[in-house]
Amino acid sequence: MKKLFILSTLAAFVFVPSSALAQKQWHLDKKKNKKTEAVAAPEKKSEVTIKPYDKVITKDAISDDGLFMVHKVDKKYYFEIPNKLLDKDMLLVSRLSKLPSNLGGGYVNAGSETNEQLVVWQRFQDKILIKLKSYAAVANDSLPISISVRNNNYEPTLFAFDIVAFSKDSANTVIDVSKFYGSDVKAISGLSASMRETYKVKGMDDSRSFITAMKSFPMNIEVVQDFTYNATKPPVLEDTETISIQMNQSMILLPEKMMEPRLADPRVGWFTVSQYDYGSNELKSDKKTYIRRWRLEPKDAVAYAKGELVEPIKPIVYYIDPATPQKLRKYIKQGIEEWQKPFETAGFKNAIIAKDPPTKEEDPDFSAEDIRYSVIRYVASTTRNAVGPSVSDPRTGEIIESDIIWYHNHLRSYRNRYLLETGAANPSARTLNTSDEEMGEMMRFVIAHEVGHALGFPHNMGASCAYDTESYRNAAFNPKKWNSGEFDGLCSF
Repeated sequence: MKKLFILSTLAAFVFVPSSALAQKQWHLDKKKNKKTEAVAAPEKKSEVTIKPYDKVITKDAISDDGLFMVHKVDKKYYFEIPNKLLDKDMLLVSRLSKLPSNLGGGYVNAGSETNEQLVVWQRFQDKILIKLKSYAAVANDSLPISISVRNNNYEPTLFAFDIVAFSKDSANTVIDVSKFYGSDVKAISGLSASMRETYKVKGMDDSRSFITAMKSFPMNIEVVQDFTYNATKPPVLEDTETISIQMNQSMILLPEKMMEPRLADPRVGWFTVSQYDYGSNELKSDKKTYIRRWRLEPKDAVAYAKGELVEPIKPIVYYIDPATPQKLRKYIKQGIEEWQKPFETAGFKNAIIAKDPPTKEEDPDFSAEDIRYSVIRYVASTTRNAVGPSVSDPRTGEIIESDIIWYHNHLRSYRNRYLLETGAANPSARTLNTSDEEMGEMMRFVIAHEVGHALGFPHNMGASCAYDTESYRNAAFNPKKWNSGEFDGLCSF
């Protein structure tokens, strides 16, 4: 009985009504909330505010109209992007325009392309993104599988820009591009990862790096950057521990109406682009390979269909580098226009033309780095070579532009070959003082060879085995073949 009394007494002390517990908890929560509210951080506001147009693009702005309106205000550069050009395919081409000697071991020169990327400008909330875009995997938008193609081939964002203003009619969006073009963005840099490692590049020196110029044209924008890097082992002048380069960034609007692609035939040598088509009726993605070619369309389609020679709407034009020695220019032009005869076989007259560079008075905006112009570049280098690269639309293979490179010392290579290969039968090749005419003739056929590459042709290795070696050594065989006209026109060099 005594034990029961003690237990009852303890229970009375332990038992607390639920309402009292709830009230206590409410007081504790209130106290806790007050404490939490006292230390809670204020909401972080956006660092960039969208301002009225006149507050960003002031009356002091230096503006240039073209594909985008380009503005310079004090030390800042702005793009005013028409909203209608958002999500349009553009080609971003990065080139070296000036560089130290021996950068890259001799085969990198002024005009060398360092990167070529298809990009689109997209709006995301209060930002404009520049995103890479790939056509390596495709499917027609009308097909359900196109959703999966997009989801499984998500492209990277190259840079994100805060929107700083809108035009007064809200048709254009203004962004500050100073940081993008003024900093060391690897995707558009002139120094590859291997160069950075070779020359022990520590980083870009902001105090010695700047945007030199921006120019907007109807279909493209050109940006010149002058960058200086701190490097322990530069290719020249090692004591300076410095590498300075000048880059040219070209951004071109790709054609809204794409050129109809042409499927490659493995029996015919051609440079190509490839895609995997997931909309194919095959039981797998269908790899499609298209040849790389220039878009030539006849001015007079009716006459062309009748088999008459007609001029193209837009001929292929090569400009001679202003740095080219005067005595060599005519031979370079001849090498370019050698290709007029093959194009005539295809029905085109004056399809490919060589021109002297315009003077400052004729065209003050002419630049060899401008992607609108194809140029035969003459490079002051000890390298002995010539190359014929081109830039093409990755969607269709359409060749947009080409810069053919002739290295100065390549002249000596051909002088030596001329002596060694023809001296036994050619008295004029038995001297070191080869005439300008003979050197010009050699230059002509090398330029023709490189133009062939720029038109889409790789080396024609198959032609090397058209005849057996013993036939070439037969004195009676060669004159017979040449005299028959079988070798007339351009051969494979």
